[in-house]
Amino acid sequence: MYARWELDYDAPMLMVTIWNRITTEFYGRPVYGSYVIENETITVKTARGQKGAQLGGSKPHQLAERLLRELAAEGKA
Repeated sequence: MYARWELDYDAPMLMVTIWNRITTEFYGRPVYGSYVIENETITVKTARGQKGAQLGGSKPHQLAERLLRELAAEGKA
């Protein structure tokens, strides 16, 4: 008996998404979330919601903090 392996080059690629944890303050209390950057778009998510924006010329971490504070203002963080 023997095993034979075949590669299927037409199979879709496996994409791994890495989420980064982020913490900021909103009215003196810490708020927590995660963010990911895909195709020049940043998405921030919390347990209660998510928000996205185009990166443009912004620094990713600063933009993620701003979006997280917006989510907190909406009661979603």
